[in-house]
Amino acid sequence: MARFQYNQKDIDEVIRDLISIDSALKDYYVECTKEDAEHDSNRIFYLDIAYISRYVVDCVKTGRTDFFDKLFDKIEYVINNCDTEMENLMVVGLFEGIQNIGGREINYYSGFDKWLRPTSKIKWDNLIDSWEGTDWRKSNSNRK
Repeated sequence: MARFQYNQKDIDEVIRDLISIDSALKDYYVECTKEDAEHDSNRIFYLDIAYISRYVVDCVKTGRTDFFDKLFDKIEYVINNCDTEMENLMVVGLFEGIQNIGGREINYYSGFDKWLRPTSKIKWDNLIDSWEGTDWRKSNSNRK
C-alpha cells in the first residue's frame, strides 16, 4: 500500500492541522493572515509558516510549551510523509524561521531537543550545519 505523501497542494491542510493543535495559535494565525486571505491567489506560504515560527518562539520565551509535544509530533509526521517541496516548507520555512526569530535569545542548538522527533532533529541539526558548519556540535556550551 502506497504511503500518503503531502505535497504542495496540501499546504493549506498541513497548516490547518498544525494550528488546530492549540486554540491560541489558531487565533494568532487567523489574525495574522486575515489581510492575506483577501489576496489568496498571491499567498506566499513561507510567510504563512513564519507566523507559526514566531508564535513558537514567543511561547518558548514565555514558557508556554504545553502543546509542543503534539505540535512536533505532527511536524514529524508531515516530514516523514511528504515530498521535497513540503519538506522545504517545514525545514526552511518553519525550522529556520524558529532559529532565526529566536536568534541568540533561545538556544536553538539544543533547546528544542525535548520536542524534536528523530527525523525532525536530523533536519534541524542539518539546517544549523548548512549555516554554521559542524563545529557547533563539538561545543558543550551550545548543548545546554
